[in-house]
Amino acid sequence: MAHRLLPGEIFWSKRYNFFLSKGYTLRVRYSPSWVPSWHGKHGMNALPQFYEDHVAVANCDALDATSHDGTIVFIKKIYNDEHPFEEQIALYLSSEQLRKDPANHCVPIIDNFEDDEEKNIHYIVMPLLRPCNHPEFEIVAEVLDFMKQVLQGLKFMHDNRVTHGDCVTINIMMDAKYLCPYGWHPIAVEDTRNFIGKLYHKNRSDVEVVYYFIDFGLSTLHPQGQTRFVTAQTGRDNEVPEFEFEIPYDPFKADIFILGHMFQTEFLTKYRRLEDLEPLTRLMTAQSPDERPTAEDALKSFERIRDIFTASSRAQRRLRGIDESEAESVAKDVAFATKQSINHIWSWHSRR
Repeated sequence: MAHRLLPGEIFWSKRYNFFLSKGYTLRVRYSPSWVPSWHGKHGMNALPQFYEDHVAVANCDALDATSHDGTIVFIKKIYNDEHPFEEQIALYLSSEQLRKDPANHCVPIIDNFEDDEEKNIHYIVMPLLRPCNHPEFEIVAEVLDFMKQVLQGLKFMHDNRVTHGDCVTINIMMDAKYLCPYGWHPIAVEDTRNFIGKLYHKNRSDVEVVYYFIDFGLSTLHPQGQTRFVTAQTGRDNEVPEFEFEIPYDPFKADIFILGHMFQTEFLTKYRRLEDLEPLTRLMTAQSPDERPTAEDALKSFERIRDIFTASSRAQRRLRGIDESEAESVAKDVAFATKQSINHIWSWHSRR
């Protein structure tokens, strides 16, 4: 948050009219004529945090905007000399033919265009998404749905000869239009769009949530008949064994490790009642790439495990925190069951 534009934000402010010409309006903060809403105010009214336009963008490579039809989107800036294939791969995975595949969990690309000043800079336009873990997962079924979708998505990419290279938590987002039906602020995601009232969200398990891979800056498209090995493409996960050595490695098996490691750190080390998933994640994170499954085999193994959860109705149980005592867990289970019952009754009445 800032009282004035940060250095990285000035880039966007200077191009306010350019984006306007493309059909996208940046928030008022980036208008050339912006005057902070709290200027000239007194007392509590002079506090910037009460105003939407105090929200600064931390990641200056992407910014939200409103399209001509009122839809909120995200515009990502790509430097072609740094990531020469990112736009190409994103557009390939979002092509009309591949978009028809329900297993495609790669972010849709709405638009793309070149900067009017620097030819090295290109932009891709994506829908507004939320971090995949905000709000937090509450029941086992929600974790299973997430894992199913991302494993399907990884298999889809691999089937189409694309490796992601950086499929960590931050690069998996969700379409939350049904989860948060009244919207949210695109940057300050814990707040409402206009900073009035409290952000409302439904239960993740009660609505359709679709997860998407984003950020193809470290991705590779592997042409038919050519080697699948790459070098020097280390992402955010520093635990991948292959990244320790400057030798060619199989990026398909590296993707498997990264995703398996993400499952471990995001779920298995945080929650109980997911223990049946441990053998799969251990296999996915084997030190030897040859011992790891393919994306297809990982998905098949997961589906067998999911069926065990579903058959025993354990999928509907609350995720217990790894540090919860037995007494604490029982109390939280009862409170959660009560909340779920009230929510279902409320939903039933609201549909009548």
